Amino acid sequence: MRQLITLVTVLSVFFASCQSKGGITPVQQLNLNIPSDPATLDPRKGGDLVSSMLHFLLFEGLVRLNQEGVAIPSLAERIEISENRKIYTFHLRDTQWSDGSPMRALDVEKSWKDILAPDFPAANAHLLYPVLNGQAYKMGEVERDEVGIRAINDHTLEVTLIRPTPYFLELIAFCVCFPVNAELDRTNPDWEQETGEQFVCSGPFTLANWKHNNEILLVKNPHFWGKDSVRLEAIKISMVNDEMTALQMYEKGEIDILGNPLASLPSDAVPELKRQGKLHIRPVAASTFCCFNLNQPPFNNVNIRKAFAYAIDREQIVNNITQLSEVPALSMIPPVLKKWKKDLFFQDADTEKARFHLKKGLEELGLTRKDFPQITYHYSSSEQQKKVSQALQQQWHSVLGIQVELEGCDNKVVMQMLKMGNYSMAQASWMAQYHDPMNIFERFQYADNVKNYSNWENEEYVRLLNLSSQAETEESRAAIFQQAEEVFLQEMPIAPIFHWNSVFMAHDYVKRFDLAPIGDGFFERVYIDIEAKGVWR
Repeated sequence: MRQLITLVTVLSVFFASCQSKGGITPVQQLNLNIPSDPATLDPRKGGDLVSSMLHFLLFEGLVRLNQEGVAIPSLAERIEISENRKIYTFHLRDTQWSDGSPMRALDVEKSWKDILAPDFPAANAHLLYPVLNGQAYKMGEVERDEVGIRAINDHTLEVTLIRPTPYFLELIAFCVCFPVNAELDRTNPDWEQETGEQFVCSGPFTLANWKHNNEILLVKNPHFWGKDSVRLEAIKISMVNDEMTALQMYEKGEIDILGNPLASLPSDAVPELKRQGKLHIRPVAASTFCCFNLNQPPFNNVNIRKAFAYAIDREQIVNNITQLSEVPALSMIPPVLKKWKKDLFFQDADTEKARFHLKKGLEELGLTRKDFPQITYHYSSSEQQKKVSQALQQQWHSVLGIQVELEGCDNKVVMQMLKMGNYSMAQASWMAQYHDPMNIFERFQYADNVKNYSNWENEEYVRLLNLSSQAETEESRAAIFQQAEEVFLQEMPIAPIFHWNSVFMAHDYVKRFDLAPIGDGFFERVYIDIEAKGVWR
C-alpha cells in the first residue's frame, strides 16, 4: 500500500505539471520509441535489446559501467577483492526498493541463484558460470546452497569464483545480473506483468503504465539511491514498428531521440541524414555475421565455410547498404573491445582464395559444383537485413557459382532456428553484454552454449580461454586472446560481416545523452532544456 500511495503522489505531481497554456508539456519528459513490446520486464530472463533497455531504466546492479566502459559502484558502495582474486565481498548501500522496502543482500543472492537454477528460463545464465558451482547447479549436478553466492548479512554479499575472472565486475554490470525483490518474487511470481503497486524495482524510474503494443510510461523513482542526479520526471515510450513513420514522428517533435539502441533508422534515409550532419555515430561492441551449422553438410567442412567467408565483399556492404562507416569484419572481436593490435586475420573479398577452398572442400566431400546441395540463407526480415542478404546472395553466386535461396522470417523465428539448429546458414548479430572480449569468446567455448549457434568446439580454443584467466597482466591476457581469435578464424564457424557503429539522432534540446561502449544508452542522466524546446516548437 505504501508503494501505491507513493506512485499516486508521483503521478499526481507529474500530470499536474503537464498543464500549461497551449497544451505544451513543460515537464522534464523524454519521448522515445521502440518497435515492439519488451519480451520481459524481469531482468533475469532478458537479454534482447528492447527488454534490456527497459531493464537498465527500471533496475540497478551492484555496479554500473561509466562512459569509458569501467565498472563503478552502484548498489554496492564498496567492494573488496581477496588476494587470490577469487572472493568478492560487496557492501551494499542503505537503499530501498521503489515500494520503500529495504534492499537486502538476500535479494541479490536469490536473484543470481534463480538465474542458475536448472528450471529457470534464463537465456544468459552462462554469464554467472564463473561463480563457484554456478554451471554445475544449472546442470543439476549440485544443490542450490553449494553455489558460491552468500548473503552474510542484510548489507554484505560474498561471491566466490572458480578462478580469477578479470572481467567479473564488468560482467555483473549487465542488466541480466540486476536483482529483483525476493519477497515479491516469492509471493507473486507474475509480478513482471503488473503495473502499480505489484511492480517493484530499484532503478532510476518505475513503471507507471503499460498499454501493450502501444505505449509505456515511466516516472522517476523517488526511492532510487541516485535520485538527486536524475532530472527527468518521466519517459514516455511509444511503440511504432515502421521506421519511416518513427522518423516522421521525430521530425514533428513527437520523439526526442531516434535510433540505436532503441530501433533502427530507415536505411534509405541514412545518406541524406548523414549529409545534413544530423547523425551521431559511435562504435559499439556489436557485429553482424553469417552463421554456419556445423552439424549439417556441407558446412561441416571447414573449406566450404572458408570459401563462403572469403567470397564476401564487406566493403561493398558497408559502403552501399549500411552506410554508417562500419568496420568490415576481418576479425571476430569488435575493435572497441580489443586490447591487442591484430585486426585483420584474412583479406576481404579474396575471390582466388574462396575458389581454392571451394574446390578443396568439394573434393573432400566427393561433390561437384553441380551436385552441391540446395542452401537456404535465413535472415530477420528488416529492410537492412534483407539488403545485406541479397548482397551476399549475389556475391556467392558471382564468386562461387552457387545459388543460395533467401528466406526472411520474423526475428523470433530466426532466433529459434539458431537455438534449435534447424538451419543451414543464417544471418545473426551479437552485442556484448559486458565490456570485455570474453563475452564474445565464451559463446564458443563449449558446443552446448545456447548462443553457440554453430555448435563449434575446439580443444585448443578452450585451453587458451582457460589460460587467459590466469594471466598476470593485461598484455599477456591480450596475447592469449589473439591466439584464440586466430584458432577461431582458422576454423571459421561463422563468417564475420561487419562490426557495428551505433547511430542515433537527438534534438538539440536533449542534453547529456550518449551511448555506453556496449551500446546501451545513458538515459538516466538526460534532461530537457525546456526553454530551447519551447523555441524549437
